[in-house]
Amino acid sequence: MAEDAKDRPGADAAQNEVEFHYIKSNHFRVIHGDGVYGGATPRGFIHLNFFSERAPIPQKITHEVTVSGQLGKEISAEGKEGIVSEVEVGVVISLEQAQSLTKWLQEKIQLIETASKQQRQEEEKG
Repeated sequence: MAEDAKDRPGADAAQNEVEFHYIKSNHFRVIHGDGVYGGATPRGFIHLNFFSERAPIPQKITHEVTVSGQLGKEISAEGKEGIVSEVEVGVVISLEQAQSLTKWLQEKIQLIETASKQQRQEEEKG
């Protein structure tokens, strides 16, 4: 049985509204996402792992030391080759939330595309 709006915390039955308060957790952080890797879980959720890409950081660098005792040029570096995809955060969402997220992303994409198109048209005029 569905609950009435007046029975929900934060709900105003007279206006048929509910307020949502967004509070950042202690683990909140902003990350850069170059991509996402994941898939369906055995229980039917979607697991998204967001990653950022970068060149590998050397594990060891050897420099020469000059006659005056100063640090000289780099002689060698040891470490990984290729690109590092550093997984920043994993998010598990339901199918319904994934559909809602898809709709939300499409709306934001449309807003940005429209704004970009308007900016290009203004630049061509001016």
